[in-house]
Amino acid sequence: MSDRSVEVVGRQERKRLATRKSIFDSAIHLFREKGYQATTVEEIAAKADVAKATFFKHFPKKYELIEEMIKQRRDKIELAAVDEQVGQLAIRDQVRYLMTVLCQSIETDRALAIIALNEYLCSGEMLKDESPMIELFHQTLERGKRGGELRPDVSTRVVARMLWSYYLESYIAWSRDEQGQSLESMILEGVEVIFRGIEDAGT
Repeated sequence: MSDRSVEVVGRQERKRLATRKSIFDSAIHLFREKGYQATTVEEIAAKADVAKATFFKHFPKKYELIEEMIKQRRDKIELAAVDEQVGQLAIRDQVRYLMTVLCQSIETDRALAIIALNEYLCSGEMLKDESPMIELFHQTLERGKRGGELRPDVSTRVVARMLWSYYLESYIAWSRDEQGQSLESMILEGVEVIFRGIEDAGT
């Protein structure tokens, strides 16, 4: 491929990504303003100044906007999980840090976080596939187990599911009680309880 062709492809890709971002940002603005259910694809396309067909080219279903929100949140925690400085921490502190990153990405925009939670729960996605977050927690816990920080008889897959389940239930409880405990404090309290049961007594 010639340099000119590469330049054209690069420009086209930048334009595609810019259009996708404009659609997504427009949708988020409308979701905050009107709610997810009350916002139509036509309204999102109009605000982004694109044709309805262009919207569907980037997001074949409206729910994929919610999936994009969740993906962006997951990207943050996956980036944190491979951070070298985070990797130097004790496993309990690594899990605490990952949960903190996750909670902060939620608590910065309560209204949008509740919309994402409601639509995720209603979508039935939980019933189709295991959350990628469970595997992330599993791998993190496995490193701790190999390093002797966790009891050798602990099933890290089970604990990973416990962490994810506790996170989800806490997220739901937090969404119900606007004046209650912060999501981060709720989650970290649960992490402490879980780790008291799985850490090796000699560490």
